[in-house]
Amino acid sequence: MPTAHVLSLITKLTTLLVDIAGGLFSLVMVYGGIRFMIAQSPRSVQAAKELMTRAATGLVLILLVDVIRQVLQYAAS
Repeated sequence: MPTAHVLSLITKLTTLLVDIAGGLFSLVMVYGGIRFMIAQSPRSVQAAKELMTRAATGLVLILLVDVIRQVLQYAAS
């Protein structure tokens, strides 16, 4: 039973992490989009693009953590 408890805890934590990451991703993308729209120099445009790219990369990494968790949970059952 301890294994089931650990898997349940990991599932809850990764679900929380994905939920938080999704919310933060949305906020950062809106912020980056606003910065992109009001940018007046090529440097500002590039900074806004980099911000949005980094946000997308972070979301992909968090989603990969959830996929790995699902694979491990399937393998353990």
